Amino acid sequence: MEDLEEYIGALKVRCPSIYEAFNRIYEVGCSHGSLKVTGGLEKRFDKNFIESVKEQKIIRVYNRWTGEGALFNSFRLKKPVMDHGDAKKILKELLRDDARCDFCMPELYTPEDDFGRVRGQHSITASNIAKYDAWSGLLIFRKHNPLDFSFEELSDYLSTASKWFELAAKSSGFRFPFIVWNCMPRAGASQIHGHMQLLLGERPYGKVSFLEEASRRYLETYGSSYQDDVFRVHSAIGLGAEYGDVSVYASITPVKEREINITFKSEFGGDRKLQMCLFKILRCLIDEAGVCSFNLSIHPFNQDMNIPGIIRIVDRGSITSKSSDIGGMELFGSSVIGSDPYMIFDKIKGVLDA
Repeated sequence: MEDLEEYIGALKVRCPSIYEAFNRIYEVGCSHGSLKVTGGLEKRFDKNFIESVKEQKIIRVYNRWTGEGALFNSFRLKKPVMDHGDAKKILKELLRDDARCDFCMPELYTPEDDFGRVRGQHSITASNIAKYDAWSGLLIFRKHNPLDFSFEELSDYLSTASKWFELAAKSSGFRFPFIVWNCMPRAGASQIHGHMQLLLGERPYGKVSFLEEASRRYLETYGSSYQDDVFRVHSAIGLGAEYGDVSVYASITPVKEREINITFKSEFGGDRKLQMCLFKILRCLIDEAGVCSFNLSIHPFNQDMNIPGIIRIVDRGSITSKSSDIGGMELFGSSVIGSDPYMIFDKIKGVLDA
């Protein structure tokens, strides 16, 4: 992110219209933090580390329309933390106790919805025993390990979820679906076994509704699509790319580390090109970037709304860490980010372009 200001400056000459769009959506600033090192720290850490932290560059990005903001400082990833072991060993321990897993036998140990269950080849639905909302279901993977899935399995998860939404809509009259995948306990999962939350709202959920309102105000003010301009800006600074009708970008105001956004205007349950794009991104994060725990949300495309379908993915940090990756700043202030969006986007673009 240290080169972001140079990218923006180059836009002013190369593409004034995108430069204008960038500045009407985002505000970017840079400052430097300094500190004095005491004798105790010099004994605890090596000399190179001590020298590197004395001056730290902080890049601030603020979205004027959504209020989202991020503070980028690469030293956040180098800070001293308490961990408790090797990631592979911990992952193995988390996954081994499947004999007592309720989701391994969902038809025996989970409730079903009033209309029954939707059964896919690699997944099955259940009613959520502790509901988020009135229509709150579960999509349970046949496999226990949530990180072990093929393209055909992921495609089945999404098509089965789509069928659940159809049945739930007929039963309720509600028409605003939403999917959440909390992968592993660090991401809020109460069960290790792979599963997604299926939600159908009477109205759009809060943050989706706020985004639609911001998009409406932006269109009224500038006569152009907010979401299209956000993508154009990210693409122009090297953080976005199009794959057919699917747009992918690494957010410069991420809610947490390595946020990837995918926008689309198709039916997610049947669009295999969209599904393949999502599959490649997830496998890249898991297999190449070492992500074991993540949050994923899908706001399916809804013709009644003024925004496209949106998928958001964020890394929730190392499973070896005893500390949470989210604190008071993320809850009440701005997101504090250590990872560089350019690094993860380069990996993902390489996989998608292959």
